[in-house]
Amino acid sequence: MAIQKYPRAEALLKKFHAGKCTQEELALLDNWYDGLNSEADLSALESNLYRQQFLANFHSMLPAAPVAWWKKRAAQWAAAASILLLAGAGFMWLRYSQQPSARLADNKSFQVTNETSDIKLVVLPDSSRIWLNTAASLKWKEDYNKQCRNVQLTGEGFFEVQGNRNKPFVIHTRDLAIQVLGTQFNVEAYAGEGLTRVSLVQGKVKVHTGKDSTVLKPGYAAAYNNEDKALNISATEAGKVAAWKEGAFSATDLPFKDAVMRLCTRNGYQVKWQNTQGIEKNVSVLFQKDSFVKMLGNLCYISRKQFRISDKQVTIY
Repeated sequence: MAIQKYPRAEALLKKFHAGKCTQEELALLDNWYDGLNSEADLSALESNLYRQQFLANFHSMLPAAPVAWWKKRAAQWAAAASILLLAGAGFMWLRYSQQPSARLADNKSFQVTNETSDIKLVVLPDSSRIWLNTAASLKWKEDYNKQCRNVQLTGEGFFEVQGNRNKPFVIHTRDLAIQVLGTQFNVEAYAGEGLTRVSLVQGKVKVHTGKDSTVLKPGYAAAYNNEDKALNISATEAGKVAAWKEGAFSATDLPFKDAVMRLCTRNGYQVKWQNTQGIEKNVSVLFQKDSFVKMLGNLCYISRKQFRISDKQVTIY
C-alpha cells in the first residue's frame, strides 16, 4: 500500500532510518512492503521500482535491522534489481521523497554506474532520460530540479532532456560543460581518453570549454582534445550517434587503441598490447549488432592487427 493510503508508513520509515524501530514496527513495514504491488493504480514496473527502493533504503541502514529479517528480503531484492532499470532511484526520489540507494559519502548526491554489458536507462526527477553505456557513470545533487539541473557524466551517455527555460540543464564532464536547451544528443567522455565529444541529434546545446563556447545545430558534433585544448566542430551522421543503444558498435575519428578498449570494456574484457604500432591512428567504423569476436576481428582487420582471447583477456599482436 502506498504512503498516502497508510499514514504510518512514512513515520515508520523515518523511525527506521533513525535506528529506533521495534520488532513489531519492522513487521508492519514488512507487511507494507508486501502490499506495494496490490494497488490498482500502479503498473508492475512502478510496483517493482517501489520495492527496489524500499529494500535499498533498508540495506543502507543494515546495522539497525535484525539480520534474520534482512536475509529474508535480500534474495527478493537481488531478484527484483536484476530486472529493473536504475531509473528507480530517481523515480522513487520524486514519488516518495526518500533517499535513493546510491548515496555518496557527503549525503548530498546520487550516483548511478552501469557495471553491466547492457544499456542502463536512468530517469531523473524531471523525467529527463539518459541511457548509459557500459562503465558510464552519472551523478546529480540532491537539490536537482529546484533551481537548476546539473549532472556529471563519465563515460558515454545518450540524453533526452525535458525542456525547461527556468531550470537550465547542464552536463559536466572532465573538460566541458554542456548547456541543454531541450534536445537529444550523445556525449562521449571516457576517463581514459583524451577526447570529449558532443553529437547533436535534435534541438540545441551550448558547449563550454574553459575559454571558448559554441552552439551546436542538429547533425553536428563538437570534439574537444585535452592535449591541444582545441574545440573542433564537424558534421556527423545522426544514425551513428546512438547506434550503441541498439547493440551496434561505432567509433568516429577515434584512435584505434581507444576503439578497441571501448569494445572490449563493453563486453567485459581486458586488453593487453603486444603490437602498439599505429594504434594512435584514428578509425571510423560502424558495426551492426554482432558477436564480440566478429566485431573485434573487423576492427583489428582495419588496422592490420591480430588478436587472441584467453579467458577475459584480449591480446592484440
